[in-house]
Amino acid sequence: MKKQKSFVQGAAVLIAANIMVKVIGAVFRIPLDQLLGKSGMGLFNVAYVLYTTMLVISTAGLPVAVSKMVSESASLGRAREARRIALAAGLAFPAVGAVFSAVLYGSAEPLSALVGNQAAAPAVRAIAPSVFCVALISVVRGYFQGLNDMAPTALSQLIEALGKLLLGYGLAQSASRRGLPLGQCAAAAVTGVTIGEAASAAYLLARVCLHRRRRETALNDYARPCGMLLRELLAVAVPVTVGSSVMSLTNLLDVALVMNRLQDAGWTAEQANALYGAYSNRAITMFNLPQTVILGLSVSVLPVLSGAVARQNFTQLSRTLGAAVRLTLLLALPAGMGYLTLGEPIVDLLFGADSVSAGEFLRILGLAVPLLAMVSLTNAVLQAFGKPFAPVKNMLLGGAVKLAGNHFLIGALGIYGAPVSTVLCYAVIAAGNLRAVRGRTAALPPLREALLPPLLASAGMGACAWFLYRGFAPVLGSGAAVALAIGAAVVIYTGLLRLLGAMRREDVLLMPCGDRLCLLLRL
Repeated sequence: MKKQKSFVQGAAVLIAANIMVKVIGAVFRIPLDQLLGKSGMGLFNVAYVLYTTMLVISTAGLPVAVSKMVSESASLGRAREARRIALAAGLAFPAVGAVFSAVLYGSAEPLSALVGNQAAAPAVRAIAPSVFCVALISVVRGYFQGLNDMAPTALSQLIEALGKLLLGYGLAQSASRRGLPLGQCAAAAVTGVTIGEAASAAYLLARVCLHRRRRETALNDYARPCGMLLRELLAVAVPVTVGSSVMSLTNLLDVALVMNRLQDAGWTAEQANALYGAYSNRAITMFNLPQTVILGLSVSVLPVLSGAVARQNFTQLSRTLGAAVRLTLLLALPAGMGYLTLGEPIVDLLFGADSVSAGEFLRILGLAVPLLAMVSLTNAVLQAFGKPFAPVKNMLLGGAVKLAGNHFLIGALGIYGAPVSTVLCYAVIAAGNLRAVRGRTAALPPLREALLPPLLASAGMGACAWFLYRGFAPVLGSGAAVALAIGAAVVIYTGLLRLLGAMRREDVLLMPCGDRLCLLLRL
């Protein structure tokens, strides 16, 4: 129970941090969207996609591998080996990050041309150093996550977000006032990302220095050699990186395919860039919001499950996995339903209404929110079981479905084909991952028990929120009506969960102040 409680409390820390990060991100992106316009945000997002692709290839599997191995060693009492794992990763992977930073900087123009937006090259060069910084960050975050200490990860994420807000927007505004070209303004905004990553890396290195002063008592002084640990790190990190690279490269090809297919359908390059800017900066930004919150569960559950597997504690394994699946669905299903029913007024409230309604894209993407949440969780479960290659084939298949869907559906549906293909992609990956987990363990809760109550509660919540918005919008205005509908939806969803018996006392007790929540909810 103590381990389970630490998992949920660690998740709560990350969820709270992710919510603040997303609020800060919205404060950054919404005025930036107004400053740069759709075309400028298209340049910003092209640079960010290229950066993310290099980042995934170089460091995606690193925090997972470090967290998993540190957790296994710590659960067996090998504190000395846990520190040696971090040392081996810290010596090897930042060098890889430096190489990829140099490649991204030197190839900015051809890579931008490859995705059909060569004007994004200055922004690509401005963000290139971030790859090296994130390699350092990943090692330290993975070490602390393996020790079930999520505070360094949470604080470093806040530092990154504040750097982006305070410096990114300020630099972009300064460039705009000086009358610099749109590409230079986008590059100024991206520079805030780079400075934020550098500040986050400096904070984490300082945190490591403080941590070294208090050495944990080792119950088992055995520690494998650095070379052996590095080989095992690679054995875990490489398949995770391959799987993440599949989706990242798919997203990169997605940019080029969407742009080119729109132009094939008769749109000019500028019109296609504006459409992609509305889709990527508005709809995709909102689509990723629930995922960054739910990601806290996946990050927190990985070291706990890895430790349970290492000790062969099947009781803890079953309880932790059941709680993680139930909490993931309880969070993801209402978020997806909210987008499905109120997507357009939410986007119009945040970004303003215009001729290109990104809210229609968001309504379609609402179907993919719970699918993506299950993909994230099942990836972590399979990695904890030592099966990191299992999700790769599912990601390959999902990526193929996404690209094929874009090719055919954009031709038939225009830009609406992009969100439809995203839903199909994550449906394929989630189904394959769940099948792989069931083949590895019987600890998954029955799907009907875990899925049906929150699904029914979400459907009831969505219907009530839709009627409330439609009823009050003519009287209060769209903004006030959507805020009222969302507030009422939270209360309605909680009540329906209680009515349907979807909230378990043992799950609520795992949360921070769980005993008080049980009293409040009368569980």
